[in-house]
Amino acid sequence: MTDKKKADREALMRLADAMAEDIFNASDKELFAEAAEDNEDLEEIAAAMRNLFDKTESETGKAKMTAARDALDELKRRRPVRVFHLDAVAARRRLQQALVDNPDTARKLTLAARKGEKLSDDDVIGMVEDLEEMGILPPVDKDGKQ
Repeated sequence: MTDKKKADREALMRLADAMAEDIFNASDKELFAEAAEDNEDLEEIAAAMRNLFDKTESETGKAKMTAARDALDELKRRRPVRVFHLDAVAARRRLQQALVDNPDTARKLTLAARKGEKLSDDDVIGMVEDLEEMGILPPVDKDGKQ
């Protein structure tokens, strides 16, 4: 960029900063009066601003969701994959022991989960895997050893 272009750009930035400062320092009454002078519809301006805020909020939420999804995908890529399945009987034993060893965790579960009653084998295995993932239970190897 040439020196003249750089100087012009800096001058425009100073002008923009000064204009923004004037707006920020103006009272509501002054802003309303200026809008009336320019035949601006305040309701229309307010609606446009609300739409802009809503759009920005939505885009920010989507960006946060995308970032969270990317972080979760990265976590899944790093996490070792279990290539074997727990035996349902062993999983039920581990779940019961985890609930005895971790009463705080047990209180957060539903009554059926706390008692281990009427839970399918898949539910129990899933709960054990979740407890392992949270670090409440140490993971086991394919031989069932911790």
